[in-house]
Amino acid sequence: MKSRIFFFGFLSLPLVGVVLGILLGGSPISQDELSRPIIGSVRTFEAAYNRWKTDAERNGQRTKLLLSLGHFKGLSSEFSMAHGKALLDLADGSLSVEVAGLPEQQNFEIWLVHNRPGPGQSVKPEAGDRMIRAGALKRQGDNAVLATRLDREALAGFKLDLLVVTPSGRHPTESGLLFATPNVFQKLYYSDRSTEKLIFTKLGDADDNTRNASHALLAPFRSLIPTLAHADQGGIPNLVSLLVRGERLFFEETFKGNGRTCGTCHPAENNFTIDPAFIATLPRNNPLFVAEFNRHLNSATNGGRHFEIPHLMRQFGLILENVDGFGDGFNDLKTKFVTRGTPHTFAQALSITPATFDGTSPLVLQRTGWGGDGAPGGGTLREFAIGAVTQHFTRTLDRIAGVDFRLPTDAELDAMEAFMLSLGRQTELDLSTLVLKNADVRAGLALFNSPVTGKCFFCHFNAGANHGIPIGAPLGTQNANFDTGVENAPHPAGPHEALRPRDGGFGREPNPSGGFGNGAFNTPSLIEAADSPPFFHNHLVNTIEQAVEFYVTPAFSTSPGGRIIFGINLDGQVQVNQVAAFLRVINALENIRSAEEKLTSALHGTGLPEVNKLLRLAIVDINDAHRVLAQALPALTSNGVHPLARSFLENAKHFCETAQATKSKLARDFEIKAALSVLAQAKGDIVEE
Repeated sequence: MKSRIFFFGFLSLPLVGVVLGILLGGSPISQDELSRPIIGSVRTFEAAYNRWKTDAERNGQRTKLLLSLGHFKGLSSEFSMAHGKALLDLADGSLSVEVAGLPEQQNFEIWLVHNRPGPGQSVKPEAGDRMIRAGALKRQGDNAVLATRLDREALAGFKLDLLVVTPSGRHPTESGLLFATPNVFQKLYYSDRSTEKLIFTKLGDADDNTRNASHALLAPFRSLIPTLAHADQGGIPNLVSLLVRGERLFFEETFKGNGRTCGTCHPAENNFTIDPAFIATLPRNNPLFVAEFNRHLNSATNGGRHFEIPHLMRQFGLILENVDGFGDGFNDLKTKFVTRGTPHTFAQALSITPATFDGTSPLVLQRTGWGGDGAPGGGTLREFAIGAVTQHFTRTLDRIAGVDFRLPTDAELDAMEAFMLSLGRQTELDLSTLVLKNADVRAGLALFNSPVTGKCFFCHFNAGANHGIPIGAPLGTQNANFDTGVENAPHPAGPHEALRPRDGGFGREPNPSGGFGNGAFNTPSLIEAADSPPFFHNHLVNTIEQAVEFYVTPAFSTSPGGRIIFGINLDGQVQVNQVAAFLRVINALENIRSAEEKLTSALHGTGLPEVNKLLRLAIVDINDAHRVLAQALPALTSNGVHPLARSFLENAKHFCETAQATKSKLARDFEIKAALSVLAQAKGDIVEE
């Protein structure tokens, strides 16, 4: 009863805040230009980097740069299924390259490319860039290999932005086939002075001559790795500046294309994804609909070649992707594509490490996209941005870089990659310590973690995106691909089903059931799931309850993934709803955490636009938390779960809205602190602290 008295008494605080602001003469917030990221978090990025650094050092990469080679949308001169890896030893300059799948009738060679900045320059090898031929690949069984040692003098002032496979006698500017590029973590690691100290400490037991010789060898080859954009002369990056630029590029940069930005399909106001309900709110001239008003992208005026399929996009939120390449012939764009939902971009740093047991890790360094095949080259987020610009930003279906769009520069790729790694939570949940107050939700957690009934933790350890199968790596540290039979389930596309070709999943080999790939898709996180429907890569179902229910259908139990765990044994709709209620609650808890983070940032905001945007996005999180709790259908109630928490959330929203209308900083901060207080009470109604 005391909590309810306090709760209703708190309703008077907005008026009190306004009066205090007037009486005390609180000054308005300044209109200073934004000087820090609004949505991205430096702490989240740093946490992701520290995890990567620990893994890299454990895997012997203190002085060894590992790159993955693959076909690149926007860079490769032709499509290729070949793939490989390169290892550059920064201590002695030795370079080893191994490539599989190259045409046997051709010879190939390796080039190193230093992209020089300048007007019109991009990440692509271009005139004015510095290029060094490293050597020819030699056949060794089914693979082609190169083992060489780089010349220190020839590399003076050189930065390794790209490693390129070309046909013999051809230049990277005209015939680059496969590409590899260092990612943002690698650039940060090899420019970190504390890392350099760590490396030299390893030589501590050697004599002076050995240490001096090692130092002399290490320094020039370490300097091959480019420093991050927004770094000082010593290579130390300004992460705040880097994320600010990445955030602006993500939401504002069109790359001289058709008007789309990354934020067109990943709007912050809709959980970095799009769905039919959100799409219905957009004006007709929104760049998302460019295929409907740009004749160069309309299939009716391009011989049936597709950029998008508007019916499937508007009705189901499905976006066309040429994940298996654009092909060489006119008809490829008519048939060689898939349609997939837009995955959110939260907490990607926690879910992009490929599993070592599912047969896909040799092809990708990071897991991006629904099939783990959403990025070209080595599959990294950095490469994802290059592929996305080529896929979605083009003015025509010719997709000619420099004509239909401009490719990003290395500095822009640094910033966008860093921004994407700065989104969402920093850590995984620990379900073993989560004390839930609702009986149905507790039952849902027990079913989720049961090795006999729900078995959900096998693929979603701690409700994240990483597997809980005790093979190889520690539990909950690697993201796996599974064929769960989703493509075999009836899709509600109705008369438009014929326009939705079968999605073959990961890989580019023809699938016997249709499409290209092995039928497997990567596991998404469940913590952020409930408020970002529809579900699955093909938007098969619209509610989290329906998503859970799919796993008790024959489509799953007879699939390769279902057979691995001998099916799921939930007993009827009650248990399905309990598992779904648990997923709704952990989603609401993440929404509350995210709202608290934004409101805390708003207290330290330096400009009115920044503070108002943070408040607006906090309200989105609060609304999401309220909705997912209200829509729950557990066993014991038909009116959602945690009604008291939902009341606290309504009040938190009210305080945020009042803060938006307040000009005085003092009064505004008072409202924000009130919102934070009731958010803490909402959380306290859901879990034991």
